[in-house]
Amino acid sequence: MTIIYILLILLAAFPLFFTIWRMQRAATIKKIGVYTTGVVTNIKTIRTGRGGAIDILTLEYKDRATGKPYNGRATVAPNKYKIGDTMTVVYLPDKPAKYAIDTKKAYWAVLIFCIVLFLFILFAVYKINEMVESGQM
Repeated sequence: MTIIYILLILLAAFPLFFTIWRMQRAATIKKIGVYTTGVVTNIKTIRTGRGGAIDILTLEYKDRATGKPYNGRATVAPNKYKIGDTMTVVYLPDKPAKYAIDTKKAYWAVLIFCIVLFLFILFAVYKINEMVESGQM
């Protein structure tokens, strides 16, 4: 039974650690990267539950050293950008395909959700173990 508990906790911890890793990677790119301007070339609107929507932008930015164009993606609130609008993009000088969008709160909602999910799973595993030990299950 202990193995099942460990697997449940690891399953809940995976999205939390993945989100933290993504946040740190974006922070590193923003710290040592090259800031440039990306142009919105395409917008795809995706409907979410209860009438909500998000826009997925396709951005084109150029490496300042070589002038070679690169494509990136960003997820934003609907109708915030139009094709041809510009957005700040940060990329690594030695790997221009590795980029980050200069946003302030991109991962915070996901991080909070992952923390709540992880804490819920910890509580659920505790309660399941309590029920098994008392013979209710």
